[in-house]
Amino acid sequence: MAKARGSLAAGLASAVVGGVLKLFADDVDTPVIALGKIGVVLLIVGIAEVLYGLYQLTQGARKP
Repeated sequence: MAKARGSLAAGLASAVVGGVLKLFADDVDTPVIALGKIGVVLLIVGIAEVLYGLYQLTQGARKP
């Protein structure tokens, strides 16, 4: 149960950071990376991790 909650927290944090980067740092020019694209990647990974955490919670509730 604690692993699922940790996965939910980490996924939510990375999704929020990704969303903030996409919204507010999309027009910032950096020489190596595009912050908007990194934001999209973080957002997708964060949502996937939240979904995995929810899956872990439902599987933990089914076990006797």
